[in-house]
Amino acid sequence: MEKMDNKKDFSANLAKLIKNRELLIILIILIVFFSVMSDTFFTTSNITNILLTTSIGGLLALGLALVMMCGDFDLSFASACGLINIIILILIDKGLSLWIVFPLGILAGVLWAGLNSLLIVKLGMHAFVATIATWTMCTGFIYWISGGATFYGDYPKSLTFIGRGTIGIFPVSSIIFAVFAVITILLTNYSKFGRHIYAVGDNSEAAEYVGIDSKKIRIISFLLEGFFIGLAAVILSSKLCSGPATGGSGFQMPVIASAFLGATVFRPGLVNVGGSILGVFLLSIIENGLVMLNVRWYFKYIIQGLIIIGAITSISLRGKSKGEGPKFL
Repeated sequence: MEKMDNKKDFSANLAKLIKNRELLIILIILIVFFSVMSDTFFTTSNITNILLTTSIGGLLALGLALVMMCGDFDLSFASACGLINIIILILIDKGLSLWIVFPLGILAGVLWAGLNSLLIVKLGMHAFVATIATWTMCTGFIYWISGGATFYGDYPKSLTFIGRGTIGIFPVSSIIFAVFAVITILLTNYSKFGRHIYAVGDNSEAAEYVGIDSKKIRIISFLLEGFFIGLAAVILSSKLCSGPATGGSGFQMPVIASAFLGATVFRPGLVNVGGSILGVFLLSIIENGLVMLNVRWYFKYIIQGLIIIGAITSISLRGKSKGEGPKFL
């Protein structure tokens, strides 16, 4: 009997350990799988490459997660990042100091997010409609400024430090991302502001009844997203040293997928910062691993779509079992 009880206790403890951590377990399994399948996957240079790739998308994911936690959405963040990237490079090419241009780039991100918050929070437009409009505008600005071609200029060597530099094996950009990821996790999970974000996202009317200014919380979340958009654009400029007309479109689907994927862990059914970060790393590792295995590049888009479908299905099924649906749909 004692052995049976021990087995039950072990099974219960194992289930408790696994609960809401499936994404982390999948991440570990994928790392082991790609390491076995490719000799070059688990190497210092490739780990550094994964960290470099993840930092920009990770910052964008932090911003999008904050907005989605309030029950809003943003489709323009990637194009805004691409537009600000080009603006930063133009200003540097004109001779402005990096110490001036980088803060201006971050300010531009905040202003762009401020426009979205004005349309959505103040004027009451639906988030999808408003950000489709601003996304389209942003794309138009990119082609207007760039003429449809990649922008190049004469840049100082110091420009590359943030986007390409490393401290040991750790890229500078990844250290920046890690610092803001920790700050954002602490902000959302252990502060009054974080509790207010979840309250507004769960039920904004109920939040108003208990004295929370839901509009203020939503606007602040958009402005914080704008900060991360601007910071991501700074790193993108430093990494590429060019302004492609495609802007930051390559980050859009992975970041959106990571937000939905992240809603399956830690707080199932709710978008959360920790889950979004795990989602970004998972997608980055999948993309990198597919490259290592010489899989055709377009399969990553198919996988991203399947991941979004799988994540939403998982959240919906959990919601039905509890008699409720996902909070962000």
